[in-house]
Amino acid sequence: MKSYILAHDLGTTNHKCTVFQDNGKIIASSTRLTVTKYGEDGVAEQDPKGWWRNVVETTKEVLQTVAPTNIAVVSFSAHMNGCLPVNKDGDVLYNSIIHADSRSNSIKPDVFQIIDENQLYKLTGNRIDAHYPVLKIYWLKKYLPEVYKNTAYFLQAKDYLAYRMTGTLGVTDYSDASLTGMMNLTKREWEYALFSDLKLSQNKMPDILPSSSIIGHIKKEIHEETGLLQGTPVVIGGGDGACATIGAGCFNIGDSYINIGTTAWVSKVTNEPFIDSNKRVFTICDLNEQHFNVLGTMKTAGAAYEWAIKQFTTLSEWGKLESKLEYGSFEKILNKVPPGANGVIFHPYLLGERSPIWNDMIRSSFFGISLNHNRFDLLKAVLEGVSYSLAGIAEILSFSDPVTKFNLIGGMSKNKVFNQVLSDVLQRPVYVSEKSSEATSLGAAIAGGVGVGLYRNYEEGKRIIRFKEQYDPLEKHSEIYQQRIKIFKELYLRLKDLDLRILGE
Repeated sequence: MKSYILAHDLGTTNHKCTVFQDNGKIIASSTRLTVTKYGEDGVAEQDPKGWWRNVVETTKEVLQTVAPTNIAVVSFSAHMNGCLPVNKDGDVLYNSIIHADSRSNSIKPDVFQIIDENQLYKLTGNRIDAHYPVLKIYWLKKYLPEVYKNTAYFLQAKDYLAYRMTGTLGVTDYSDASLTGMMNLTKREWEYALFSDLKLSQNKMPDILPSSSIIGHIKKEIHEETGLLQGTPVVIGGGDGACATIGAGCFNIGDSYINIGTTAWVSKVTNEPFIDSNKRVFTICDLNEQHFNVLGTMKTAGAAYEWAIKQFTTLSEWGKLESKLEYGSFEKILNKVPPGANGVIFHPYLLGERSPIWNDMIRSSFFGISLNHNRFDLLKAVLEGVSYSLAGIAEILSFSDPVTKFNLIGGMSKNKVFNQVLSDVLQRPVYVSEKSSEATSLGAAIAGGVGVGLYRNYEEGKRIIRFKEQYDPLEKHSEIYQQRIKIFKELYLRLKDLDLRILGE
């Protein structure tokens, strides 16, 4: 019996192809850089030709290790919130306007004169801004009407790759559809009234399917291009946020995890959308179509720590860091800095912030610095500040029942000092995933395995999730961190109304 699953994960900066055995073991993997074109007025685009080139190259590379006859299924994950217009023949009409693109900020006031922002949040579970496809599509219609007119479908990244593999055009899954700002979460279908009010064509949106759906099979020409066996089933998979949930080991209602990388998010599995009265968090569909994920995201998590460590290292030290040495020597010293960073507090708002404050104008600050402090106090304050922000999101996610523990994935989970600080701040155990960096790919693989029957359901996929470390909160640190969180929140409230634009960037 074929027992290998090939999962493609298209990230903002990297494309990863991973072959998993059905027991979760990684058999082979290959990575390529993903190129993003940034421009004025918030432009952020990717060329789908580059996506496909990476698919072909990474597939060929893993098939040097794995016989294509052992591949049971191909599945996908990719970044969400995109907008890729294609015509009826699947030809790309314009580069993919990715999640980071904010050019549609200019038309946001026009849209919210037509539709009510609060009502839209209740229907879609999402707080709509320029990063959402609904505004991107509206922008295309206004400024590139010929592109809009000739568009047959607006696709997400993984939908395009699945189309190229199979020839099946015009399908997506519930998770990606739920982050377009155009899907009714409760009904699990496109919100007709929204399209009508904005004078957008609902017919240009793909059909919505479960993430484990087999949408087709490897075509002959794809076999010749990649080496994959003709006729191999292809499962649509899901958006990276939903795939990460399953890959982090969150299969049941109440399961929660934190993805801690350059950015970060906190997510909880629920059986219904959570409509927050203050719109601090948002809801998407889980890979398991019976579940939802409630999330809150922060903009600079690992990015804040990396920025700080660059500023607080000498040239000779930085040379060693640049050569990819671990930050181990720094972590040893940070371990000696007491909880509370000797009175220094840091707000990790280097690019503004999303959850829970949703303030693009706020900026970072260190508070409480004196002549007695050193760089390691400030570095510890950065780790704590990131943890305070995550705790603010986690607090909101305790809306129905308290979260008892958090699973942890993402590159920064390698930082043992941070992991303990996070557990202490959250006052919850933190479990670090064994495949922390492959969690998204693993989630896509499990969706593929469910699709072809390697797993009877998603819950069965839980047996392949393993954790390598557990961090328990230290009771002696609880009181000081709860005091610091209060000050952290109070400082923000006092700063938020200052017009920081006068300071410049």
